[in-house]
Amino acid sequence: MFKKLPNSLIILSTLCTVNSYAQATNTVLKTSSNSFGKANKLSTKLKTDNKNENDKKGLRSEFELTSNQLVDDVGEQVGNKYFGDYNLDYDAGGGADLVKKFSLRSRVNNEEQLMFSIPEAYLKYEFGDSKLVFGRQNLDWSTIDQNWGFGKLNNRINFDYFQPGQEGLTGILYGTKLGNWKVEMFGSFVYVPEMNPGQKYDKESGSVTCQNMWCKPLSETAPVGDNDVPIYYNVNMPEIADVVFRYSIGARLAYQIGMVEIEGFAMRKPENTPSITAEIQYQTDDNRIFVDATPQFYYHDVKGGNIKVKPTDNFTIYGGGLSIVPNSFPDGDEPYIEYTGIKPEKINKDYLGGGAFYANDNYTAGIHYIARVSEYDIESDDLLVDYPRWNQAYHINFSTRLSRKLSMGLDYKYDMITEDRLTMFKASYAWRENITTSLGANVIGTNEDNNSYWSDFSNNDSVYASMKYKF
Repeated sequence: MFKKLPNSLIILSTLCTVNSYAQATNTVLKTSSNSFGKANKLSTKLKTDNKNENDKKGLRSEFELTSNQLVDDVGEQVGNKYFGDYNLDYDAGGGADLVKKFSLRSRVNNEEQLMFSIPEAYLKYEFGDSKLVFGRQNLDWSTIDQNWGFGKLNNRINFDYFQPGQEGLTGILYGTKLGNWKVEMFGSFVYVPEMNPGQKYDKESGSVTCQNMWCKPLSETAPVGDNDVPIYYNVNMPEIADVVFRYSIGARLAYQIGMVEIEGFAMRKPENTPSITAEIQYQTDDNRIFVDATPQFYYHDVKGGNIKVKPTDNFTIYGGGLSIVPNSFPDGDEPYIEYTGIKPEKINKDYLGGGAFYANDNYTAGIHYIARVSEYDIESDDLLVDYPRWNQAYHINFSTRLSRKLSMGLDYKYDMITEDRLTMFKASYAWRENITTSLGANVIGTNEDNNSYWSDFSNNDSVYASMKYKF
């Protein structure tokens, strides 16, 4: 009689990121179930003649309003009608050898949900051929992870899944150059999980609700006999200290000769989102199903490498691999689960990919390919294993400046196994140096006969208009 209930437990994996902000607002944040680092983000932002566009130093901020109400029945998903973004960036040098950087991303939607991210915040000291970086930083180690939005090495901003972006790791990075060799080492005792897109948990009512379209809603009832019985969710939130004090350690080694660079890396770190175990009881006195959920933290080993060929400053060809090997057991003591014993199932994930990228002042273009080479049964009915985000797919992106004020961009991804399709188009017009308006569309296509990662989001299309003001 609980056959349908595990669907809800998969979504419970969005309940266990915990920080002081989440506790203060009763908001439950996300947990698990880019040069090239910007490749997963569609942009029509090309260099212009105005100082706001080309000046990369100092304090910069922008506010953008977006409405998805241009076409009937599009943009009607939760939190997708309209939203406002505020972004802030600060880049400065504190001396000849010191670089300071801080960036903030935030969004409030029509459901009044606030999402925010600090992609990077660090101090970098440069001395000779070496550097020492303290704080939150994106590690530019895996081209595949960056381009395809897997979020296995760095975190993701994740305001929307079309353009997940990257959010750095918090720790200390040391890098040096020894002849043709480059070495980087990263270490941390602080773990900051992904925070977005998030859900809202009401402990009093035992309910979990969605405030944005990328949140998978939990079942409110489950069939018991001939009746639908309400579900009460109890999430055992851990203390902040039990979440954040976890180690990460990794290294990257690269060798460059002429236009060719060969690099490899390895990292051991917690998964970017916690997982869930759950105990399920049917409470006859209250005529309800009681789900007692406990977040757990799994480590995984992330390894990979790239070969990059750079014939010119603007053109790069690359190929590489990415391997993710998760632990079978969570960090610390595994809680005793009675009754159903529902817990996450972990599988290895291996990918090979490659592509080419070109960028100059007037246009950018790229073509990328990825193939999942690890075993996975796409027809599997194991509800506790997430579907792969991409299986065997290609990605084409192009953006250009048509005139001093008009620009456009197109981004298309297609999975040849599941037939999932993600299409983004955007056209922008700069009325003044600091005011830009845009029209665009984001469309998800799926095969109704296939189950896939994107199946649950097939209605999350947008046809939008936006206005951006730069300060």
